[in-house]
Amino acid sequence: MDAGRYGQRRLPVRSDGASGTLMDGEAVPGGGLGMPLSLDMRERIEALIAPLRSPLSEYGFANLWLFRDRHDYRFVDGDLPHITGRTYDGERHAMPLVSIDAEGAARLLDGVDCLYPLSDDALAQAGFDVRWNDDDADYVYRAEALAKLDGAKAKRAQARAFEAEQAPVAEPLSDANLVSARTVLDGWLADVGRDPDMTDLDACREALARREALGLDGLLVTTGAGEPAAFLLAGTNADGSRVVHFAKGRRVHAGAYPWMFARFAATCGAAIVNFEQDLGKPGFAQAKRALAPMGQLRKYRASKRGGA
Repeated sequence: MDAGRYGQRRLPVRSDGASGTLMDGEAVPGGGLGMPLSLDMRERIEALIAPLRSPLSEYGFANLWLFRDRHDYRFVDGDLPHITGRTYDGERHAMPLVSIDAEGAARLLDGVDCLYPLSDDALAQAGFDVRWNDDDADYVYRAEALAKLDGAKAKRAQARAFEAEQAPVAEPLSDANLVSARTVLDGWLADVGRDPDMTDLDACREALARREALGLDGLLVTTGAGEPAAFLLAGTNADGSRVVHFAKGRRVHAGAYPWMFARFAATCGAAIVNFEQDLGKPGFAQAKRALAPMGQLRKYRASKRGGA
């Protein structure tokens, strides 16, 4: 698969000019009513997302649920189902949950800044302004390469050193070892030394607690001496790729991260692993690039030309 083209798929275009309605809740753009996300919406939203087979990390219920407060996500059902929310840089957006035509795009854009995230720039041909922000782009990896840390010389060396020094063990995350994962999370917070409100601590705690309800699974890494060292939580995206939502580890075991990522990639059952975006943070970008991604997936934003 060509890394430069992966994910640049065109959403199928509908010819029926479907419009939106309709749940009890607060008024939102497109003539509909939006409701805050709830767990009982998972089946409906996943059924809508599945035919799109979008590779973007937002197109999974777990991602939407866990960051519902951060982005003020609301669900609008009806004949033009969509999610409304706010991007990390503050733009109010609508996220289509079905394929749309130009008329549907125009209706969704009433009262929002943009449609986002879109996996291609097809709406540019219909007269819309289409742009992207590199900070939004997902990092994607071939699982086969990540399992061997191919192209990631420094990370491979770290993983080998960790394996030689600690004789680590990886096991599926479960109720039986959840306490150990929470111990890692608490230690990670102490290591980073930041205000919890400035981190994803709460979302990660919720993901651990609700992992089965959200369709998440993961790995816990312990040293040979039984010390919890790292864990990750991942979901499955609409296109079958695996999306790593959280990865936490203790600073004293720097090699635990690449060792864990390689083990996960080798056993995840997918060809592609998505590590989400870097949010424009240099540390995140450096860490993701050091693992030798196959490429990045742009997330396009479409808006009415000239702000009309």
